[in-house]
Amino acid sequence: MQVSPASNQSVWKQVYQDALFEVDKTRLRPKLQAAMKAVEDRLFEVRSDPTDRRELRDLEHARRTIAFLGNHELQTEETVR
Repeated sequence: MQVSPASNQSVWKQVYQDALFEVDKTRLRPKLQAAMKAVEDRLFEVRSDPTDRRELRDLEHARRTIAFLGNHELQTEETVR
């Protein structure tokens, strides 16, 4: 089954939102990792045919946000130790 580009767009957004709104610290890191993979996979698709500049911008923003949250989560974890 082939997934349409619009469907691919909604997949990465859903995985990203799941990570953003995760409140359980034990589940946050795996969700951030899944979100980063989904965003990077979609970035690869979009860059090969950059027809939607808005989505490309949204993906770049999502990637920076995930990286920030991942770094913040690591710093918080180290502070607790």
